[in-house]
Formats: sequence, structure tokens, C-alpha cells
Amino acid sequence: MVDTVAGASAPGSSTLHRVIGWKDAFWVASGVPALVLFSIGGIAATVGTPSVLVWTLSVLFGFIQAFTYAEIAGLFPNKSGGASVYGAAAWVRYSKFIAPLSVWCNWLAWTPVLAIGCGIAAGYILTAFFPADAAVRTWEIQLVDLSFFKEGLGLRLNSTFFIGAVLMLISFGIQHRGILSTAKVQTIVAVSVLLPLLIIGIVPLITGDVSMKAFEPFAPGTDVATAAWDKAGWTLFFGGLFIAAWSAYAFETAICYTSEFRNPATDTYKAILYSGLLCIAVYVLVPLSFQGALGLAGVMAPGIVDGSGVAQAMATMVGGGAFITNLLVVMLLLALMLAITTAMAGSSRTLYQAPSTAGCRAI
Repeated sequence: MVDTVAGASAPGSSTLHRVIGWKDAFWVASGVPALVLFSIGGIAATVGTPSVLVWTLSVLFGFIQAFTYAEIAGLFPNKSGGASVYGAAAWVRYSKFIAPLSVWCNWLAWTPVLAIGCGIAAGYILTAFFPADAAVRTWEIQLVDLSFFKEGLGLRLNSTFFIGAVLMLISFGIQHRGILSTAKVQTIVAVSVLLPLLIIGIVPLITGDVSMKAFEPFAPGTDVATAAWDKAGWTLFFGGLFIAAWSAYAFETAICYTSEFRNPATDTYKAILYSGLLCIAVYVLVPLSFQGALGLAGVMAPGIVDGSGVAQAMATMVGGGAFITNLLVVMLLLALMLAITTAMAGSSRTLYQAPSTAGCRAI
């Protein structure tokens, strides 16, 4: 992934090369907007009707932070890895322990995208090609019984695991040819995903299918009788902001490629600025249309919360039949691959930069 040709680096040297512009980084980071589809149900189930406000505030907080990240990135034009690497550089003079934690915690925060994304994508593939009672969907080998933590919990091997592993290897294979090649693939996939996503966010607003009753009462809580802006309500609201940040702040990954920009002085802030504007559009329009068209109960449905029923819900929103539903399933698979590649590309650069960052050499 790091041995692409260009720049002043010697051929074959194990280093990152300046071969991309801000548009390439924008497309590599374009998997972030798709994350809202797989978090929208969980936020609604936590906060209730103000979940739309949670998404809006959260992505705006992330956008404000983006200007700080872009400014700091200008101080480190030869460092990749983004905000966590800058944090490590700031912490190292105070603590040799906290500095590397800044890097590793960023990587750790991205890894669930790989596991969750591959798991959901594998579930879509199995559902699309095999009936519910097919052996390929029911067989499993349990390795460790963890029911003493929670009933039914265990470490097991099944079809979801193996299909997910194949999808992850495909994403790795795409990136193994270098960042420029990855950006080209991401561009094609992103256009196939983000245009339909924006259409789904806009169509219900145009057709008048967004009902304002779906936002009443506009107070934290999933029970209409107890929802209120009291101490418990504010706790839920701030908790929702914390959870939403995992998705809404993630476009800062656009600056993970600073040392690969041909012109970091301008490419860095353009990449994160336009990534942020795209996320603002998606993270405002999509939750608004979802909740307005489906109602709070619809957004809190198990299939929306776990991601398995998102395609069917989207087809309902645009008035599509079985054919549209199948197209949306394909779109969601591409969206998941988009997000997986974004997560892997950004977090890998964080790990790549860690050994050359003061305080991280030991790990």
C-alpha cells in the first residue's frame, strides 16, 4: 500500500509518495457518509424524536473541528495518520504513555467499521442468494461459549464470518496497489452509492412524504408519555451526541493522507472541507427523510437498528417495488465496501506513521 511510485523518494523505498490531490483523498474518504445508514436506527432508539437534531449538531461539531485539523496538518506536511498523530506529537512532551495511546485508540475506533461492515454485507449476500432454512445460513461451529457474560453469546465460525473475511481481503487487495489506484476505485463506487443516497434523502421532502407528526413530541425519550427535556432527557441527548460522533466526525480521515498530497498546503484543507460539506448534506437530509417518512417506530425497527432492513425501508420511502429493493441491496453492499475501504485506508496510515512519531517507537 505504501510502495507507489512518484515524488522524490527512491523507487522501491518503503515510504509514502506524493501522488494524489485533494479530490483523490475526498473520494477515498467518501465512505463516511454511508455510515449514517447503519447508525440511524441506534441513535433513534437512544434519543427518540430529537435524533435528527443529534445528527445535525454532531456533524456540525465535526465540521468546526475540521478547520482545526486542517490548520494543524499544515504544521506536519510530511506526516500521515491525521488527528491522532498530531495528538501524539502534542502529548509526547508530557507523557510517553498517552502519546502512543492517541494513535492506537484512533486505530481501535476504526476497526469496528471493518467487523460490522463485513458482517452486515455478508448478511445481505446470504439473504439475497439463500432461503432462510438453507444449510449455508444455519450451520456454525462454536469455538468458545461466552453465555456466562450474556445468554446466547459465543465465539463461533459460520458463513457470515467467511464471507466477511473474503470481503475484507477484497478491500485489502484494492488498496494493495497504492493510494492512487484506491482513489480511482473509490470514485466509481462512491458515485454509484452517494447519488442514490442523496436522492433518497431528497425525494420524500419533495413528494411531501415527510410528516412533521413523526417529530412529535420533540423531546428525548422513546416513550411518548415520559419524553421530556429534563435531567434524564438531556442525559439521553448528550449520550446520543457521543454515539453519533463515531460516524459524524469520521470525515477527518481525509487528512490522513497529508504526506501523500502533491501540494499539502492546499490539498489538505480542500479535502477535509469538501468531505465535511458532503457529510453535512447526507447527515442532515437522510435522518430527516427516514424519520419523517417512516416515523419514530419505523426508524427504531430491529431491521433498521441492525442494518438488515435498511434496503427495504429505503425502497418504501421512494415507492419502489422488488426490483428497486434489489438495486438498493446492491447499493448498500457497495456502500459497505466503500466504508470498509475508507476505514482500512485511514487507520493503516495512522499505524504506518506511529513508529516515526516520537513516543510511539517502543510499540
